[in-house]
Amino acid sequence: MSDPGGTRTIAGYGARLTRVSVEDETVALWQVDDLERYVDRGALLAGDDPPEPPYWAHLWAGARVLAAAVPVGSARAVELGCGLGLPGLVAGRRGARVTFVDRVAAPLSFVRASAAANELGPVSLVVADMTCRAFRPLFDLVLLAEVLYDRAAFPAVARTIAGLLARDGLALMTDGMRIDTRAFYPELEAVGLGAETTWCRCDADGVVESIALFHIRWRSP
Repeated sequence: MSDPGGTRTIAGYGARLTRVSVEDETVALWQVDDLERYVDRGALLAGDDPPEPPYWAHLWAGARVLAAAVPVGSARAVELGCGLGLPGLVAGRRGARVTFVDRVAAPLSFVRASAAANELGPVSLVVADMTCRAFRPLFDLVLLAEVLYDRAAFPAVARTIAGLLARDGLALMTDGMRIDTRAFYPELEAVGLGAETTWCRCDADGVVESIALFHIRWRSP
């Protein structure tokens, strides 16, 4: 559910403040207003190397499912490939100090505005490819919403989770299976992590999607 709540320009995009329901909470979220305006469909269909649409600006079903699964009581959380940052914002509202990471700067400007709208105080914003480990702390909660879109990056994504997750921590990841991601899960096992899967149904903008939610932890020695 979302309601209009104001407009402004953020990172060169027309933006609209919305209200998103997550379980029994209502989260203030700045989103791109009229996303279609920023997608050049002609270039996508005709170009050999078209500009990438701002995929980060879409509120994916996996982000909604992940936000609902965020536990209360985590001390230090990170959202990787955060886009609009809904799961990380929920983690902040539930008491965590949150670091948001995305490989482009524009979504982090939206996250900063949304954090202020939720009165979260300062948040950490990092522009980095999440597979490059440009940040060092360990986190007791690692969040990833629908980040598996490049098969070549699967080993690096698994290593990043392992490199950031505290030994007693939890990583939560959603997978909309928009490509064949089966090769990713052996990569988790290769770095010592195990995953338990729950299937969730999400009604996003009138379309019901099945989303896999993974609880990822260190395996016992």
